[in-house]
Amino acid sequence: MEPSVPEGYDRFMARQLFEPWGRELVARAGLEAGMSVLDVASGPGAVSRLAAASVGPGGRVVASDISPSMLAIAAAKPEEPGSAPIEFRECSASALDAEPSSFERVLCQHGLQFFPDRERAVGEMHRVLVDGGLAAASTWAAEHPVGLFGEMAETLRECDLAEPYPRAFDMGSYTLGGSELAALFRGAGFRDVVVDTVELECVWETIDDAVATVTGTPFAPLVAALPTEAKERVRTRLAERLGGVGDGAVCLRTASNLVCGVK
Repeated sequence: MEPSVPEGYDRFMARQLFEPWGRELVARAGLEAGMSVLDVASGPGAVSRLAAASVGPGGRVVASDISPSMLAIAAAKPEEPGSAPIEFRECSASALDAEPSSFERVLCQHGLQFFPDRERAVGEMHRVLVDGGLAAASTWAAEHPVGLFGEMAETLRECDLAEPYPRAFDMGSYTLGGSELAALFRGAGFRDVVVDTVELECVWETIDDAVATVTGTPFAPLVAALPTEAKERVRTRLAERLGGVGDGAVCLRTASNLVCGVK
């Protein structure tokens, strides 16, 4: 039985792709014991859990996401000893369910580029921060190849799949350039804005796990509906693009722009 998209995302991308990037983001946010943190577009909770470990049991972490299914997966995970409890809130990034000046840190990992109103979302991050609080966000870097998602989109386009949503095959819609990211934060009123471009290698233990990342994307229902022969064609082509068809680990280089700004 095929996993749901949120389940596929959590199983095949959260630990392998988003936890390494989450550690990079959290490290730049300067989290300290007892801090209050909001994780915007939290998905299955990779960044929220890292933040909860950093601020400790005296801290406060709220995970917000527009998807109740993602929040349910995150909420079902056991609390880590010594970590802050995590509260889960279903809301849009453009209308955060939070009072003004209620958090010391706001984090947003690889979500901003997909928001329909980026300016409003960054404005919301600014609104909910205390004076002197810091927001940190990451996006896939427009200055570099998109890596996993580029290979996936190209494979599916070659296999004649339709786009599950507009611009799904347009890698420009997955990324933000460093200058654009800085302008968004400055335009929302942030000061001391800094953007760094970082590259990381992310690892999947097997080629099967790497290919299975498609189950955690909007492409999944289209692939699942294919006849068996067509599914195997997709699998074989994606495996070749990602590094072969053997049993060894798959290592993919990914690049992100990370921005920090102070209210």
